[in-house]
Amino acid sequence: MSKNPTTQEKFGNVIGKNTFYFNDIGFEEGYEGDLMSLQRTLLALRDEIDKNGLDKETFEKFLLEEDEALDALLALTGISNETLKRLVTIMRVTDDEHMSKAIYKEKWVTKADAENLSEWGDGVIVKMVKNNEYFRKGLVNVFFEGVSIKFLRRTLPLFELKKLSRAKLKFEPDSMIDTLIRYKRKGGYSGKK
Repeated sequence: MSKNPTTQEKFGNVIGKNTFYFNDIGFEEGYEGDLMSLQRTLLALRDEIDKNGLDKETFEKFLLEEDEALDALLALTGISNETLKRLVTIMRVTDDEHMSKAIYKEKWVTKADAENLSEWGDGVIVKMVKNNEYFRKGLVNVFFEGVSIKFLRRTLPLFELKKLSRAKLKFEPDSMIDTLIRYKRKGGYSGKK
């Protein structure tokens, strides 16, 4: 580019070097396929809830049997992977009796694990969801009842706490709108906080 680039040269530079405009058709089609798969998983969950009602057992079975179940649950509630990791860490290290009972802590957390403050990665969490019935039950309890668990009410900001309620799991328009709004405002909320 010349020392005094023209507007057209500047525009070309922005388009050519800004990753926002990078367009790899193969990647885009593959990623769209991933999104459609997640959408199908959510629609299957909605159909199951419509057929059998909203209950914890449906979500436990869903988490056990569906490969993308955890991602679908996070999408439905608007909870990010990072927030889930922090939430699991809180679940592991807290000594609150009510919280521990709600998450079946004694059935899946060892003493050494409770003392280890390192955060679990996505792979460890998914493995625990698939392989440990009590971790799965505890996680479902948090998604269903998190807003009523006193420890979480004292610990989590209201912005995040409101994502942990039975209402979020019903696929009702008002809850979906709330999820969309919270997702849209997350960056501004974090910045202002």
